[in-house]
Amino acid sequence: MEHREYNNKEKIMIPVLSNLAYSYIGIMDKSLRAKVINYNSQLSPVIYAVWHGWQYGLLTLPERKKLHLLISPSNDGEIISRVSNKLGFPTIRGSQGRDGTRALRNILKTLKSGGSLAYTVDGPKGPIYEVKSGIIQIAQMAQVPIIPFVPYVKHRIQAKSWDLYKVPHFFAKVNSVLGDPICIPRNISEEQKEEYRKQLEDKLLEIRNVADKGMI
Repeated sequence: MEHREYNNKEKIMIPVLSNLAYSYIGIMDKSLRAKVINYNSQLSPVIYAVWHGWQYGLLTLPERKKLHLLISPSNDGEIISRVSNKLGFPTIRGSQGRDGTRALRNILKTLKSGGSLAYTVDGPKGPIYEVKSGIIQIAQMAQVPIIPFVPYVKHRIQAKSWDLYKVPHFFAKVNSVLGDPICIPRNISEEQKEEYRKQLEDKLLEIRNVADKGMI
């Protein structure tokens, strides 16, 4: 992605908002009491499949320096990217609509060099809890497994956005559940791709429903 020039207002606001966001999230990050269920340190690289409003759970995963976040090239994305970098996550800039081809190349390069990827499966605009097909294509091309990932926190702030974005309270207990790996064969039909997409969606919903009932 080519370097973007920011106007004078953006040059002021982006660093200010980034620092404010990090001040809050950094404290929250250090205060969370996390339990990670079914994590396999030997399985790497992988693609973690997570719902858009549940990204806070990424803070609970080990090996942040290897876990790359895909972030939009927008102004909001620039703020998120700066905060993510301060938290220890490397980032890949791009989206389906902007710099999509370049982002895909960088994703494949990252996965093939041993880095993992966090991918919001119903983003960037929903519908909520509906897995898009992009993650299936990436896993097929890179030949790395998809790991369904659902965190759960009882004490949280929940936004009234389309994704019901969640922010844990300070010192909250977070249970992060990882499903078994889903491996996408290299040579499959479009119908089979849809079957894997639905399998991933069903597994994420299954884990979410168990979590919402407080059974983890």
